[in-house]
Amino acid sequence: MAGPSTIHGRRQRRRALIAWGTAAIVVALIALGAIFGGAEDEGRAGGHPDVFGPAMTVEQYDSLEKGLDESDFVDRLQQTGLPENQTDSRFVLLFPPHGDDVLCSFWEISDRPGYVARVCFSDPEAKLVQKLQRSGSDGDFGVRV
Repeated sequence: MAGPSTIHGRRQRRRALIAWGTAAIVVALIALGAIFGGAEDEGRAGGHPDVFGPAMTVEQYDSLEKGLDESDFVDRLQQTGLPENQTDSRFVLLFPPHGDDVLCSFWEISDRPGYVARVCFSDPEAKLVQKLQRSGSDGDFGVRV
């Protein structure tokens, strides 16, 4: 039969395990809240998650005309797009190769689910020289890690 000191030791261990387990769960919940709670503000109107970040509507895409200044483009959309070197290669490969004399950014078409746009400006003139859109199928468009 176990003595009083053995029972007391087991109770202390059990209490310690419960306390540490509870603390670990609280820390995990706080971390998950910070990760997923911060993403709510970045979502688009209409409740769709903004998996990509830089997004434009079909109307904004259609209004882009060759020769547009890059600064006017950024002023209009209030974003710069995702640089090619930060875009997942499966989306970069949807578009034809471009020359070294252009800088391209990638965009999600917000009201055409699954569509991706590439917008290219001349370097160093910073004029719009190409805009293309492609279906990215059902894959999430995002930054490569």
